[in-house]
Amino acid sequence: MDKIRVSEIFQVGRHYDIIAKYKEIPVKASLKLNWVDNEGRLLGFDWGKTHIKAAFSTLEPVYVKLSPKEYAQTQVFSNLGKELVLTVENFVEPPEFIKRRSVRVEPDENKPVLVELEFDSKKITLNARDVSETGIGIQLDAKEHKEFIEFLKSRLEDLKEDEYVEFLIRVHLPEDHTAKGKGRLKNVVGLGKDVYVRLGFEVDFPKEELGKIRKYVINRQREIVQSLRFVG
Repeated sequence: MDKIRVSEIFQVGRHYDIIAKYKEIPVKASLKLNWVDNEGRLLGFDWGKTHIKAAFSTLEPVYVKLSPKEYAQTQVFSNLGKELVLTVENFVEPPEFIKRRSVRVEPDENKPVLVELEFDSKKITLNARDVSETGIGIQLDAKEHKEFIEFLKSRLEDLKEDEYVEFLIRVHLPEDHTAKGKGRLKNVVGLGKDVYVRLGFEVDFPKEELGKIRKYVINRQREIVQSLRFVG
């Protein structure tokens, strides 16, 4: 990366799609590149009239689209004033949140989405970290949910190839709506660590239940975009 001159890759005066993940949804702005700095691997973009600056103010990576199959992974160096300045860190394939086949949203902290799971003749209720039409993400506290984590460990150890841990899932949405479905545990992050465990479920919702999830996702996505305009 140190040998690459960003001026040979990026064209000053050209507009680029700049993409960030904000509350789980992709947020895109088309910005004009004003200048580049090879030594610092910096890109200076004109904010223009964008109203979504807040999406590019976190420590999360920001991506600059070079082609459908290649993106520059960057970090925000500065977002003050009239410019967004990014530091180029790497060149990567399209990130996962851009390639998703369904929209994923982060619930409002003041209007949580509760996920109820049944395991070993018991029930556990947790806050959803993200919601989509095809899946749910939750986070566990390693100490508070120790019994459930031990159950997961034992089930995962016994799995054969192409098998999944399955649960009956009830998703309690705001406005007193509940959607029921069958969830398959697709990914686990942090199992065995002391703080948090993150679980991702792929969920099959019956048609009538799917409508409830779809309505929630659409409305929540609209809320997130509107909040960006006020923050920015």
